[in-house]
Amino acid sequence: MMSTQITNRGARARRRAQLLAEPARRAVSDHKVHAETRRARADALHAARRVQRIGVASALTDKRVARKLRHATHHASRAASLSISSPSRHRVRNTSIAVVAAGTLAGAAYAVRTKTMMAPTGNADAPMGSDQNVTDAAVAATPTETQQASAD
Repeated sequence: MMSTQITNRGARARRRAQLLAEPARRAVSDHKVHAETRRARADALHAARRVQRIGVASALTDKRVARKLRHATHHASRAASLSISSPSRHRVRNTSIAVVAAGTLAGAAYAVRTKTMMAPTGNADAPMGSDQNVTDAAVAATPTETQQASAD
């Protein structure tokens, strides 16, 4: 009886240790976590140096020390949240955004292309300087047989 309880406790402890080790493994390889940790350390170091310079009594009311400590806690909490969240979710989100954006661009390009291909070729819709305007102007300038007969 006693040995099964010990075995169960050992198994639970092992599973719990594996669950706790997962964020630590991710944090070791994540560059964003490293950057946030460096920023937190630098801000905390600045605050500690300021405290040494002005003294502990003055540091309690010093705005610079308070600001640096606030920044340090902000960066430390960001590093912790980055190490906990799964980066695979970010990969899936970024990939889906890229696929949707590419589909939207392709759809817009197709719509614009079909719209320009279906445009009527009349004089009013022909762009300035196109061959359509030149040929229409040349036809209008040359007299036709009916115009010549009426002129005689």
